[in-house]
Amino acid sequence: MVTSSEDRHTYRYSNNASCLFGLFLASMSLFLGLISKPASADAIIPDQDIHHAATLVVANSKAWKPFSYIDKSGEPKGLLVDLWKEFGRVNNINVAFKLTDWNKSLELVRQGKADVHAGLLWSSERAQFLDFGNKLANLDGQLFLEKKLLSQSIDDIFNNEPLGVVKGSYEDSFIRHEFPQATLIVFDNNQEMLDAALSHKINGFIADFQIANFYLFTANEQGAFSPAKHLYTESMRPAVAKGNYALLSYVKEGFSKLDKDTLNRIQRKWLHVETVYPSYLLPIVISTAVIIIVLYIVQLKVTVAKRTKALNLANQELKLLAAQDPLTGISNRRFFTAALESQNRSRETGMTLMLFDIDKFKSVNDSYGHHIGDQALQAIVNVIRPRLCEKAVFGRIGGEEFSIFLTSLNKSQAFEFANLIQSCVEKSPIKTDIGEINITISLGAIYTERQDISCTDLMTQADLLMYRAKNQGRNCSEYKEV
Repeated sequence: MVTSSEDRHTYRYSNNASCLFGLFLASMSLFLGLISKPASADAIIPDQDIHHAATLVVANSKAWKPFSYIDKSGEPKGLLVDLWKEFGRVNNINVAFKLTDWNKSLELVRQGKADVHAGLLWSSERAQFLDFGNKLANLDGQLFLEKKLLSQSIDDIFNNEPLGVVKGSYEDSFIRHEFPQATLIVFDNNQEMLDAALSHKINGFIADFQIANFYLFTANEQGAFSPAKHLYTESMRPAVAKGNYALLSYVKEGFSKLDKDTLNRIQRKWLHVETVYPSYLLPIVISTAVIIIVLYIVQLKVTVAKRTKALNLANQELKLLAAQDPLTGISNRRFFTAALESQNRSRETGMTLMLFDIDKFKSVNDSYGHHIGDQALQAIVNVIRPRLCEKAVFGRIGGEEFSIFLTSLNKSQAFEFANLIQSCVEKSPIKTDIGEINITISLGAIYTERQDISCTDLMTQADLLMYRAKNQGRNCSEYKEV
């Protein structure tokens, strides 16, 4: 290979032992003729020729920032350029670069006009004419869209929107295979494609994230395009012409000699680029986060309020169940006894305690059934309850036994009130499903101003008075002061 004057920044791989190699080809011509294959297609460069080669020619794209590109002064730059320079330094071999349009860079290696492709992704199409070496870096293929398209579905984008790709790139073949319905606009290199995007000639393109991010970050119109869909993550590798196993082995061995810290330093130098997002995206993200937090707090408060209300209702229901007689709705024996104990300890006035039961209630159940008996109990409660003051406690303490206590009466008022309760039941028809029935009660009442009397004594004496009323013929009341 001869380097022309106009390619002052590019060189080619050459064989210092060209004469010997020519003799070698001549001696093999008969064998090659028998298998009917051109010598250039299967020629394998011996290891000694590689080690003594003056220059290793490396091809890649001239507009593939940050991996390889030609800067304003015409010099090759980029991550791959620095990697191959380090390769040359460590392996004591000159490395020259031919940077051109992407598809042409592949053809340079394919046609033997360059020795190595600096780095690209493996594909089945490329594997037909290239052999690939060791992993150099990972590339992430992304669909980039102008901000006005970000709200559209990805399927609609691939079906309806023309998208830019670089000719001969991995993205080009990937999209044609995975999304055959897509309409593609082909560019020779990434610079042309990004220029078209930033001048609004295309609204979307497919590119490696690192490459597009580098161009967008250095553009004047930052935030015009954003990554909308991740398409792939693949490894970038160097490649040689198909069948050139000696050169491939030399490349692999050469890269294995490179210091890992140096490789990491080169990667950090070129890949530490700020991710480009639209300028409006951060306020939207912050606003959305604030709205979500506020809504969450409001929802949390509403939920807590609802659950607190439900818990209070449940507690009230439990309290009622613990204190209330389920049939009549008045206090049950447990609550009545506790309330009586509490009032008796704390009172500073006299106390009235009344105890009564329904006369001949067993005959009501036997004659009409227990459901009529239950209705009779409920009806008696409904007759008496309206006549009680707010401070009176009314409880069912047995099957047909009831009790009332209050502290707001004097002695004469207490006995008058006992007569009132007994007579109001007698005079009030008790309504049931079978019609009205007559019910009477026998009542015993105790009034006391003593502070030392126990509730047990009060209940016992009221019970004795109630039975005295029954012995007097029922439907009457007995009372006394203790």
